[in-house]
Amino acid sequence: MTSLVEGVTRTISGGQQCGDSWAARQDSSGTSAQAALVMLCDGLGHGPLARIATLTAIRALRARTGGSPEEIMTGIHQALAATRGAAVAVARIEPDLNQVSFCGIGNMSVAVVTASAKSALPSRAGTAGNQIRSLRTSTRPLPQGSALIMHSDGLSERWHPKALLELLDHSPAVIAARLLHTAGKRHDDASVIAAKGLW
Repeated sequence: MTSLVEGVTRTISGGQQCGDSWAARQDSSGTSAQAALVMLCDGLGHGPLARIATLTAIRALRARTGGSPEEIMTGIHQALAATRGAAVAVARIEPDLNQVSFCGIGNMSVAVVTASAKSALPSRAGTAGNQIRSLRTSTRPLPQGSALIMHSDGLSERWHPKALLELLDHSPAVIAARLLHTAGKRHDDASVIAAKGLW
């Protein structure tokens, strides 16, 4: 799975510790034996306390044996209560069903991307670990040849796949690195994940 889900992070200019990070793992607990769980976390603010929040979210994801993105997010929200909180996105990719289920809290950008369009999955307002109103799981189809892109607000949302026509021909690692290079902001921590080839 690691070759099909890749991510990159970058610390704010002059920063020592990145408050953004990501994690991915296989999940065979549901009806889809090949499912992959992917999480992106942006700890509130910058520096060591943001990093602690992000590492706490990663541990909570790895400790969970199954469940929908909504259920996993509930566990992450509870784990983050002892931290400053974070924006968090959780996606469950189900290759045999050609779909992705998603639950997000805070300022995260998640989209299914083809060579000509990107279909956004909405995040709910709030801060995981602090205040959330209600959680909702959204589902989108994964067209053949598409990619799932997830990134923090350390990247501009203004990029469009038409400006990067050859991008989807590359590996997830190259896609993530190129997006960080072209859309990343120097005044914020940044993280981007790309997933493709599972479906």
